[in-house]
Amino acid sequence: MNDVIYVFNGKDITMNVCIQIRAVVDVIQERQNIDFVEAVDRFYNSGTYEILRNVENGLWAEAPEYIADKFMEEHP
Repeated sequence: MNDVIYVFNGKDITMNVCIQIRAVVDVIQERQNIDFVEAVDRFYNSGTYEILRNVENGLWAEAPEYIADKFMEEHP
């Protein structure tokens, strides 16, 4: 995520997206009983993360648990 800027409706939401990613990774870590680094790796290599990066679809604004549910559907 080097030098990535997320913009939605003309506003920089990069911090919001980063906070959301961290919260989602925390949920994944807890649900899958894995360490933080493994949870980050799994999430960053998922289709759910790719969807989240497209801020126009609004997934970034959902609750972390909802996003983690989508991830868990992809990675049961």
